[in-house]
Amino acid sequence: MKVAILTIGDEVIEGKIVNTNAELLSKTLEGSNFHVSMHLVVRDDEKDILAGLSFLYQDVDVIVTTGGLGPTADDLTKEICAKYFQEDLILFPEEYEKIKLYFLKSKGSITENNQKQAYFIKGATVLDNMNGTAPGMIYEKAGKVIVNLPGPPKELEPMLYQGVIPYLSKKNNDQIYRKQYRLMNIGESDAETMIKPIMKKYSQIKVSPYASVGVIDYIITTPNIGDKTMFYEACEEFECVLKDFIIGDWSKSIQEIVVQLLKAKSLKLAVAESCTGGLVTSTLVEVPGSSEVLKEGIVTYSNEAKVMRLGVKEITLKQYGAVSKQVAAEMAKGVINSSGANIGVSITGIAGPSGGSLEKPVGLVYSAICFNGKTIVFENYFNGDRNKIRLRATIHILYELYKILK
Repeated sequence: MKVAILTIGDEVIEGKIVNTNAELLSKTLEGSNFHVSMHLVVRDDEKDILAGLSFLYQDVDVIVTTGGLGPTADDLTKEICAKYFQEDLILFPEEYEKIKLYFLKSKGSITENNQKQAYFIKGATVLDNMNGTAPGMIYEKAGKVIVNLPGPPKELEPMLYQGVIPYLSKKNNDQIYRKQYRLMNIGESDAETMIKPIMKKYSQIKVSPYASVGVIDYIITTPNIGDKTMFYEACEEFECVLKDFIIGDWSKSIQEIVVQLLKAKSLKLAVAESCTGGLVTSTLVEVPGSSEVLKEGIVTYSNEAKVMRLGVKEITLKQYGAVSKQVAAEMAKGVINSSGANIGVSITGIAGPSGGSLEKPVGLVYSAICFNGKTIVFENYFNGDRNKIRLRATIHILYELYKILK
């Protein structure tokens, strides 16, 4: 089943927000045996949205839209989709009651224009919004399916997983062999070099990389049922060549895997951060249930804080400097002593754009893991701006922690 993604919103066109929804939708749909053929972004304009629908439906069975389901005058998605299908929107009273209940629970005040969010095409399937006031909609007519999803990711994601994928899966008869892999601690060009012979050997098999900061996702697919044996042979060789870098499929992030491993081993973790400013801790806290394993996260940005909170020796700071393997080691040991955790993780570095020197340039990061009386220190030089260096440092230490726990 071919799917297109239509993103609606002036803020996306103008670059005010990054279109992360399209990435999530594509990965999720492709991973569920749907073929995403096109992405299109249009403004909150009736003419542009209608033109987008007409263009995309020439080649696809399903269009998934994001954005334009709010209560304001420029939120036009459902109205224009109804116009495209030559249908009217009608009030769904039960959905309006849910919207009113949402405002009641959040102690907010509902306004008259919120009622427009309870209007849908007659016979449509409504997708409940667990985190907002804009329900989604699925409507089907003459073999064409439209899926309207809200723009905010926290509202879109539950609808996608709980409503859209189950609905569309019942209609999808495509036979596709597909396997996903998540790699870390290897560059895209190095991975490509290692698997080039496999790609040449199995030319009928499609091997697609999706690189992001610190991570490469691969998907291996074939739509040809007759290539089943060849598909599994290709996957086996792929896994053999890249076994040292594969951490799983796309279902779990590195932080989710780390939390899962900590739980399985009944271990408690404490984190001491300097240049990352709490990013390691907040990344772990994104994972539901992380409170079971994360005992403490502390940002010791100044030398005084390192001494007072972690017991880092003043002589160590004076002799080697705050950005050093010696200080990283003492930070990791110190956070265990202050928290009583089983594992201590630390990071200290120069995120820039200033503060670097010839001896210690911007991007130099020392991190450490203290576990079972042994401390391992890592020295890295990360490229990028301040935020990318902090992100790379965070991902790297989580990966090293994963390897130790594994």
